[in-house]
Amino acid sequence: MYLQGVGEMNSIKRENGFTLIEIMVVIIIIGILATIIIPKLTTSTINARRKADIATAHEVKAALDRYQIENGLYPKIAELTVNAGTVTCSILIPKYIVKLDKLTTQQLVPEGNKGFGVAALSANVADPTQFSIPNTSPVANLIMIYLTVDGLAAEVRAYDEGLDDVLWTSAN
Repeated sequence: MYLQGVGEMNSIKRENGFTLIEIMVVIIIIGILATIIIPKLTTSTINARRKADIATAHEVKAALDRYQIENGLYPKIAELTVNAGTVTCSILIPKYIVKLDKLTTQQLVPEGNKGFGVAALSANVADPTQFSIPNTSPVANLIMIYLTVDGLAAEVRAYDEGLDDVLWTSAN
């Protein structure tokens, strides 16, 4: 009877803890879940930053369109000044849009490419009502504002982190 009681105590002690194999299985499962979830979180962060910059580009184009409706023309390219990704324009900011600075853009790029850039649109020689971005116009910032010298047209584009692909353009 005494031996039977000792056996019962040993079986109770075994049920209170985890074995090394059980702990290893849990660690392996957590590792597998982490390898699946972490890349998805990284991708969703990149997509969220891109979508934020696209939304900002929409807002910039809407501000330019409001300006054009009220004044008959878009701002002329000479009326906008760009310095380190920040655009200043007393006729546009803050009446039509609060600010256009490098803190507004969200994607992760080198410091010199954050924010906004301004470049010229050129008229098509055959059809002066059509405008295009010259091939020589460098993409310097995440969100580029393209204007004509005479204020007849405006286009806004949001680019990806590498400044290679257009994520959104107001021309569509």
